[in-house]
Amino acid sequence: MGRRRHFRWEFMVSSTTGDDTAKGTVSPHLTRLLVRAGIAAGLDRSRLAGVPGLSVLDEDGIRIPTATILRVWELISGSAWQTGGSNRVMELWRPGGLGVWDYLFAVSGTLGDAFQVASRRLTAIADPADRLVVTRDEDGGVTVSWQGPYRDHPDYPMIAEFATYMMLVMAGSGAGRRITPVRVHLPHRSPAAPRQLMELFGTRRVEFETGEPSITFARADMEAPLPRADPALAAILDDHARLSVVTARPVLGWLDRFHAVLESAVAGGPPGLDQVAARLAMSPRTLQRRLRDEGTSWREELERLRRRRVDRLLRETTLSVESIAARVGFTDSRALRRAIHRWYGHGPAVIRAGGPT
Repeated sequence: MGRRRHFRWEFMVSSTTGDDTAKGTVSPHLTRLLVRAGIAAGLDRSRLAGVPGLSVLDEDGIRIPTATILRVWELISGSAWQTGGSNRVMELWRPGGLGVWDYLFAVSGTLGDAFQVASRRLTAIADPADRLVVTRDEDGGVTVSWQGPYRDHPDYPMIAEFATYMMLVMAGSGAGRRITPVRVHLPHRSPAAPRQLMELFGTRRVEFETGEPSITFARADMEAPLPRADPALAAILDDHARLSVVTARPVLGWLDRFHAVLESAVAGGPPGLDQVAARLAMSPRTLQRRLRDEGTSWREELERLRRRRVDRLLRETTLSVESIAARVGFTDSRALRRAIHRWYGHGPAVIRAGGPT
């Protein structure tokens, strides 16, 4: 493989227009596909009850909490995903299934143009913290990398695989033919049967433990004219993608915002009440009162989030108890072990032996 050298930014990434108002939210389009795929794979609908934002998922012109889509990722992960989850989701996709964003690929002049505008308007489907970065490589290929703030999330490998595969599907939809990538980079360890991923991406050059998830296309594929190119319509859709973010109505109740801030705080280490209250622009006393009004408490909410994450990490990763403690915000492994005994009545080894749920 030729050595990759990011010698210049090929495309500008992500307009900031509307990013402040969209912070902590995503378009509902991808979440709809994930929910449908999960149900088709046997997910019990009752497990979706109470997930913030799902009750209005079919409405247009809204944005739902980013914490909602992360919770859906958790619910659909496991053994069902290991049997072709990325493909199952994208099999449900039809043009417009990701809103105006996927139409940008249909009307652009080339795939290079398509990824340029898609990276700039990624917030039309994703959280403003997500980015697509497009670079030209030393060997002539063009690499599209996905960068998201979810590296410590238990389901990051699954999210990274899907984001990479979605880019391949979008490229094929714009070109009107199957595109064979030059190579694919995934951040997680190679699975026991990597052939399944090679078949998914259509190439044997799938490499693991490579940092950011990315997919590299041949220069000829990126520069070939697309069959449905329409410059005038492309300009209209570009502006529509921008407006879809600016005019969207965030569906964020107060408790939803609290959950989103708490998720973010736990990812950075042991969270404090003062820290989360400051992010919500309120005093610690007011935060505690608001939680009481919702029938819960700081301790209960923190415990619930930690327990869910610990359960997933023990069952579906090989991380040590010490590493899990650090990721979930415990001061040390002893504190985590005490919490596990309090929750389950036994130690972490029993949970790990049970495997994925």
